[in-house]
Amino acid sequence: MERYILLQNARIADTQTSTLRDSDILIRRSDGESGSEIVALGEDITPPSGKNVMLRTLNLFGRIVCPSFTDMRCDICEPGSRNRESFETLGEAAAYGGFGALLSVPISGIDADEETVISYILQNEKRAGRIKIYPSAPALLRDRSPCDPSRLRDCGACAIGESGAASTSEMLAIMRSCAENDILLVTHCEDRSISDGDMHLGHISSMLGYKGIPYAAEEIAVARNLLLAAETSCRLHISHVSTKRSLDMIRNAKKSGVNVTCDTAVQYFTLTDSDVFYYSANAKVEPPLRTSDDVAAVIEALKDGTIDCICSDHAPRTYAEKPSDFTKALPGIIGLQSAFTVALSSLVMESHITIFDLIRLFCDNPASILGHFFKIEVGAPAYLNVISLEHDTFFQVQNIKSKSKNSPYLETSFRGCLTHTVIDGILNTNPDISEF
Repeated sequence: MERYILLQNARIADTQTSTLRDSDILIRRSDGESGSEIVALGEDITPPSGKNVMLRTLNLFGRIVCPSFTDMRCDICEPGSRNRESFETLGEAAAYGGFGALLSVPISGIDADEETVISYILQNEKRAGRIKIYPSAPALLRDRSPCDPSRLRDCGACAIGESGAASTSEMLAIMRSCAENDILLVTHCEDRSISDGDMHLGHISSMLGYKGIPYAAEEIAVARNLLLAAETSCRLHISHVSTKRSLDMIRNAKKSGVNVTCDTAVQYFTLTDSDVFYYSANAKVEPPLRTSDDVAAVIEALKDGTIDCICSDHAPRTYAEKPSDFTKALPGIIGLQSAFTVALSSLVMESHITIFDLIRLFCDNPASILGHFFKIEVGAPAYLNVISLEHDTFFQVQNIKSKSKNSPYLETSFRGCLTHTVIDGILNTNPDISEF
């Protein structure tokens, strides 16, 4: 039996020209042995027929279609933290959030060497459905010696990840090695010697009596890493940037020719440190939520291209890890299922950027950084998303696919939504909208 999906009356987004092209899309689903395929594009496609053909037709009523998203920062949790997230729940959350590919943060804190962890991820990737998982390897090994990027790439690592633990001399050695082997270095910028706190250092932390984390904890590490990247010509990517000064430094470094890209996450342009009042432990993230001035700076950096991508920053935590005592809660929120819709509502529907800009931030730019692309063209695997600017999304806890539920966006309405996602020919319908 051959199975097909016909998406009628689509408007395919072309981010090169910022235009929408009317087209139907005919998709052949995977048969279990070979993957899916986009069979035809154009108006008035005549689908195949016959007793061995099963066809599902879906009228999109002129909604926007773009490729699946690529995530630059995702804690996949396995191996080691399956109580937080399994490959199965990770794959579902990614599929419903429109992400076809995920770059994992390095797995640490388990009794296994780096090659074993990477091998485990690649061997178990199929448990995440048809989501593509790209493992990153830790920059520092367990004995604190710099990793060998060439060896880890041969094992299947797509990038080297640094968590803020490296000293300046260690980071210099890491960057030199990454540059020599032309492998991407992804950094979480944090000076841990001054980052021992619970939230952003400011009048809100003083009012609540919580120990604050200063701006400098991020900004010192950003400045250092940019200087070292300029020295070594390393391909550097800075994750979840949250402060105005960090963005100013990255903007200037790009202008001076440093080979640097960066991302941010939705919490850094939708929430501030005052939201700790409302969301308590679900507003505890790393780096911490900043001020309204920083939120404005992040939005400006999204508009002027300083920020290349928006990541999910997916960090599942169990209920026990998010207790009512804010000081004892672990930082992190889930983001795979909500990131695009929150960004759509906050950025496009508020006229900060266009829908084409947003698609570049989720599709084109991260795919370019990783060297992997989903395309809407004949012969390509069917990885695509359907976007509505007319429907609202209401995130309900019972529809969250992640095993963990730690999010400040639950039980909240947002303007615009993903009505459907297609992951390697598998069609998913958004459970958070009533129509369609």
